[in-house]
Amino acid sequence: MIPWKTIDSTQHVGLHPWVWVQLESAEQPGPFPFLGGVDPEVVNSLHQVHELMMSGIETAISDIMAKRASVDDSQISRRLEDAYAEVVQSRPPLQRHIQCGRKSDGTFHWTYPKNPTASAKMTYGGLRIFNSVTRQAIPFGFERPIGPNVGHFLGFLTGRHTMGEIQTVAQAGGRDLERQLAQLFTLLKDHGCLAIAPKTSIEAHWRQVTKDQDVVHLGHAALMYRHQDDFLWFDPWLMPWFAESPIPSLWTNLLPRPAGIFLTHDHDDHVDPRTLYHLPKDVPIFVPSRRNRKMLHYDYLSLLRELGFSQVRELAHGESWRIGDAEVVSVPFFGEDPCDVELPRNCYLVTDRGRNTLVHADSGPTNDGHSALQDKVMAKLVSKYGPIPLVFASQQQLKEVRSYAAYACLSPPGTWLEVGENGFLTNAYLAELCRTAQARLFVSYATGGADWYPDHLSFMFSGRNPARTALLTANWDPPESLKQELEPFGCRYHFGQAFDVFGTGSDGETLVSHLSDQLAPLGLYQLDHAPPPFLRKPR
Repeated sequence: MIPWKTIDSTQHVGLHPWVWVQLESAEQPGPFPFLGGVDPEVVNSLHQVHELMMSGIETAISDIMAKRASVDDSQISRRLEDAYAEVVQSRPPLQRHIQCGRKSDGTFHWTYPKNPTASAKMTYGGLRIFNSVTRQAIPFGFERPIGPNVGHFLGFLTGRHTMGEIQTVAQAGGRDLERQLAQLFTLLKDHGCLAIAPKTSIEAHWRQVTKDQDVVHLGHAALMYRHQDDFLWFDPWLMPWFAESPIPSLWTNLLPRPAGIFLTHDHDDHVDPRTLYHLPKDVPIFVPSRRNRKMLHYDYLSLLRELGFSQVRELAHGESWRIGDAEVVSVPFFGEDPCDVELPRNCYLVTDRGRNTLVHADSGPTNDGHSALQDKVMAKLVSKYGPIPLVFASQQQLKEVRSYAAYACLSPPGTWLEVGENGFLTNAYLAELCRTAQARLFVSYATGGADWYPDHLSFMFSGRNPARTALLTANWDPPESLKQELEPFGCRYHFGQAFDVFGTGSDGETLVSHLSDQLAPLGLYQLDHAPPPFLRKPR
């Protein structure tokens, strides 16, 4: 039977929030999927040398920890370089991609070929449906590469569209595609993945609970800005129910439709393919621009097109996008780059009828001292757009031995035992940032903010594991002490949590409300559906 006919055409259909879909690659992915500016074969060679060197690097680190060697030993860098050259010279295939060696003047030459048109693109050979309640993982293979088509289709399984509308979408791509989408839909239906309701109330509820110019913290670095009746999303890394913890979470179908999506940088907690795959694909999605690259870049366009997005727009620094009376401006992002790879990245300024909000994310000083302060970016923003009363920024203070950083193999081998910043935002830096911005409220975010996130990552802090947090932050500036550094110039401090809503008071001050009751995930689900049987309280 054709699955579209098994559900009343007037019923609204979506996925349960404990169900999600993940793509599976058609081939073994390389070390850095979607890295652009260099051929994947070259990256594989660079990565191979780094892997071969790691046992020697770890021995050198052990000698330093055992006090048999000093971290300040000037010969460490030279030994690393010579060992690197030895590995390359002993393996002719590596020499096709890497040129290195000691010059007659004693300096070390190291280079690899760049290709601005190349990137480590991926195609997907299928997907897997996950149901965290039934604990099932259901595979679905593609007969041909249809990942973008499936993404487009999933963008309609949000609970906002009727079965009749979903059928029209499935049939629009021709008979062969409809047949494969029908097979996928049948799997979803047969495994209890579909949420069916006679109405949809999510949009109206969010508009009732929030106000124009509100900013809603959705958890970690995910923010939602309301402009009149539209919602702008920033860095949506959301969690399906029970994917990482035993509590209901804010997932895509429980939120209002975005009018625009803005991504700051390439890290997985800011560009999450799982979240993005479930969003409507006709929404404009804004990403850092290749025009700001120095050498390499992240290939957002290829990734997002594979997910099915049809309106991917690069926003270079200083460029903006207007919606109604609001404008979202691309602002340079510095730092969180221990190996100085310098991929293009964005912060964003929302300027809306005289009120400015800065989405600063994890940006901070680089290894060589560049920052939004040092490079006068913040001062120029205030000069052009006026004071920025509300600033969202991370308080992480991470430093990392470069050998263990993600892009270590793309950096000179002589630096691998040096320490690089990986988002090092001290209280002094953040206080000066807020003073220059003329901020009235600093919101610390992008370090968790909800117990439904994984708690094992170095930048995530949860009340579930205070001892682990103490271990990670023992040598940091105490985050809460930033409050005292902000007070002299009238700026308040707030540690952000999911369900926080930041609104505008009559005097222009930012009002903070915590709406965990009105925006509770279970309550949002029950706007249109009966309580899930597995969460019903026994009588």
